[in-house]
Amino acid sequence: MSIVSRLSRNQADVRHVAQAIASVLGVEVTIVDDTLRRIAGTGRYAGTVGDKLDGNSAFAKVLRDGKGFIISNPREHIACITCEGKSDCSECAEVCCPILLDNKIIGIIALIAFDERQRQALLSNQDGLLDFLQRMSELLASKVAEQERIVQLKNIQQQMTTVLNTVQEGIIAVGRNGQIVDLNTSAAKMLHLDKESLLGADLAQLISGLAIDSVLDTGHDVNNREVFRLINGRRVHYIVSVKPWLDDGEVRGAVATLRELSEVRKFVSHLSTQVHCYTFGMILGNSPALMRVKQEAAQAAAGTATVLIRGESGTGKEMFARAIHCTGERQEKPFIAINCAAIPEALLESELFGYEEGAFSGARRGGKPGKFELAEGGTIFLDEIGDMSLTLQSKLLRVLQERQIDRVGGTESSPIDVRIIAATHKDIEAMVQSGAFRQDLYYRINVFPLQIPPLRQRREDLPLLIQSFLAKYRRALQKDIDMIEETAYACLLNYEWPGNIRELENTMEYLVNIATENKIEGNHLPERMRIASAVPMKLSVEANSPLIISIAELEKAAILGAIKKFGPTTQGKARVALALGISKATLYRKLKEYDGTAENVSK
Repeated sequence: MSIVSRLSRNQADVRHVAQAIASVLGVEVTIVDDTLRRIAGTGRYAGTVGDKLDGNSAFAKVLRDGKGFIISNPREHIACITCEGKSDCSECAEVCCPILLDNKIIGIIALIAFDERQRQALLSNQDGLLDFLQRMSELLASKVAEQERIVQLKNIQQQMTTVLNTVQEGIIAVGRNGQIVDLNTSAAKMLHLDKESLLGADLAQLISGLAIDSVLDTGHDVNNREVFRLINGRRVHYIVSVKPWLDDGEVRGAVATLRELSEVRKFVSHLSTQVHCYTFGMILGNSPALMRVKQEAAQAAAGTATVLIRGESGTGKEMFARAIHCTGERQEKPFIAINCAAIPEALLESELFGYEEGAFSGARRGGKPGKFELAEGGTIFLDEIGDMSLTLQSKLLRVLQERQIDRVGGTESSPIDVRIIAATHKDIEAMVQSGAFRQDLYYRINVFPLQIPPLRQRREDLPLLIQSFLAKYRRALQKDIDMIEETAYACLLNYEWPGNIRELENTMEYLVNIATENKIEGNHLPERMRIASAVPMKLSVEANSPLIISIAELEKAAILGAIKKFGPTTQGKARVALALGISKATLYRKLKEYDGTAENVSK
């Protein structure tokens, strides 16, 4: 946007100035911009506003020289000699002055005499009139500058409004009295009210627990406080931060940022899901026992029923729970896990259901949501539910029946939409018989039972698991191990693995750590396994077999076994790569090395 256009945009102010001068002095006034287009004019020039003047006129000389002057003899003055309109000129005298803004000429103001009386009025006080015109030109320049600043401020305000209304967080500004002076559309949407009705409202009355008065009184920030607002009888929770607005050290107001707690949970869940999401293909193993459970778990994932996962410690119950969640319709929602045996009974209730501010000594200001609230819309995994006290079992039963939770210290119930997956290694039926576990709760959680087999019942999965964990810790520890002695390998295959998958993984990590050179030997095994290896082995070893099994052979056996299970098709190979934790490029390279063995083994 050029400066000329700024003068033109102030045409109304320019005309008012011209008319005022003409009325006071009794002469005519004309004002042109720096393109010599007439912006305003009085008397004879009133009808020529918008016309463009001759480029050789006296006004053109003002533009070239940047100085004002007085013409007492029009048509004969040096500034008029080359003017194309001098033969038709009826002016008797004129006083011209440039209009300067930021040291640039943006226009010209002139006083014109058309008769002897007006001529005498101009020429009798030449210096005074020239000084007067300079002041008028400064007035016009200030008007232009002022209008430009106003336009600039409006543009900035519009830009800020657009930015604020684009931000997903709610932003609310309050004055010294705590009343809302401005807010963005996100804030109005979160509060379920229109912006106009919120302006002037007392923010503390709208949102409980905000402590806006404390910020205004002390000037201290409030950061990430949980607050709530009742909307149609339902609590809507927010995370709020408030910062004071200071002017010369005095609090003049405050700005609050608002986020719906449910949206914060979704974001955290999204990040968590990206890192910890499992599929059934990631649960390694192709044994009939494991494949049967995978199939049942996939059926559970397709439904909404409560699931009870049974199995010994270390069998991977949480992996199954995550896979059910991540392949079900709630996969985009939170997955929240809690170990009921790891938290003291006195704290477990508040961990599950949350608490209100002041519920007990040491309770956090603003309260704290429980795991059920954090899992809203998604899945809560109650691990080791068999260790839950009877008192909490009763409260959990109520949650399952009514689909509502009560925070500790709270007076109102909040509805929840959560799928429950529970797990235990205990004999729940025996606990029901002994009265240690509520029978009605047992029936509620055991709608879809899953029994995870222990590792000793799926020994055919051991080569694949050993290869997978070995590859994992070779990479993690950057150790070039490519051999396992036959005795060590046989011991790994024949050990009972009472700790199941967890014990196997820990053992492989230990062996990779302790192994010297490039192989794992029998004397590297933990003592408990060496003792167990003294028992006759269940797997026979051929008399002429090598004493050492290479990692390459172990890897080949795992790959060919997986190919046999999933098939040599493109889709089957993709599943093999996923199951073994290797890239498809690596898999195809290995298969090429095996020279067609994979196709033969699948037939």
